[in-house]
Amino acid sequence: MKGFIKLMLVSLALISLKSYAVVFTCKGIVYDLYSNGNNSYEVRFERESGVDLEPVIIYPEQHYLLAPVLDAIREGEKYRTVYRLVIENRDSGDTRCHDGESENALIGLTKVID
Repeated sequence: MKGFIKLMLVSLALISLKSYAVVFTCKGIVYDLYSNGNNSYEVRFERESGVDLEPVIIYPEQHYLLAPVLDAIREGEKYRTVYRLVIENRDSGDTRCHDGESENALIGLTKVID
C-alpha cells in the first residue's frame, strides 16, 4: 500500500509540473502563405478593415492545415471570407493576435458564418 501511495504522489507531482499551452482564437481574412524554408509556413491574415494581424506559423506537425489555408486564401481573395484561426501561443508573451512575434502556431481554422 505504501508503494501505491508513493506512486500516486510522484504522479501528482509530475502532473503539477506539466505546462499547459495557451490557446486562443483570432478572426480575420487569410490572404497569403509563405515558406519559411525550414519545413514550416507563415500564414498572413488581416482584420476585415484591412489591418494586418500578427502572422502565425504552420509547423511540420500541422501540415494537414496547408490545404484548408489555401482554400481560405482563395475564399478571402474572392469573397473576403472571414475565418476564425485557432492559435497556440508558443512564446513567452500573451497579447493574443498582436504579440509582435511570429512563433505562434496555427492549429486549426474554420469559416465564420454570420
